[in-house]
Amino acid sequence: MASSREQKTNPLLVPGRRLPKQRRSKETVRQILEATVELLEKEGFSGLTMQKIADRAGINVAAVYSYFPNKYQVIAEISRRMVAERDEIRRAKLQELLEMEGDWVENFAESLRDLAQLRKKQRGAAVVTAALRSTPHLTGLAREAHQTVADRLEDFFRRSDPDYKGDHRLRARIVAESVSNLFDMVEVADKKSADQVLEEMVKMIRGYLRNP
Repeated sequence: MASSREQKTNPLLVPGRRLPKQRRSKETVRQILEATVELLEKEGFSGLTMQKIADRAGINVAAVYSYFPNKYQVIAEISRRMVAERDEIRRAKLQELLEMEGDWVENFAESLRDLAQLRKKQRGAAVVTAALRSTPHLTGLAREAHQTVADRLEDFFRRSDPDYKGDHRLRARIVAESVSNLFDMVEVADKKSADQVLEEMVKMIRGYLRNP
């Protein structure tokens, strides 16, 4: 349990948020989250304020504060939703790969192309990641996101390559960190550069998994 001092100094532990239950409340929260992503794309984390979020969303700033006590918790909510959405897609994709015939390394490496495209459709992933890394209060959420990816990959690697003598966990963490960072590059790059990054990523992961 967090101490009272930690609650005062850690913006993620500040109480006061109410959960949206009615359709109208959920719509208000959606507007807040979308406005925050738009502002992050335009001004970055340092330029983000609760007043700007309210102005961008077209609502009173008091309404923003009724759901989120500070901008850190707005970003935390966006991050958690993104992580949950990605994890569901990733879970289904890895299960599909486990059921596929052929070379599991090749199948996995090629699947990164599909995952990159799905990630690119998730607006704001790169700017939210940048926000998480921009302040110590949010870096824990970035670690949680990578932990979620590594958990899925570790299970997949153990089942796909049971004879591997190395550390499945370390292997999963390395792939998770590398792919997540490269997906961020793909999202913000122009099409030509994004295609080049994607090709290099597929080759890199293929080579790494083939040469333990």
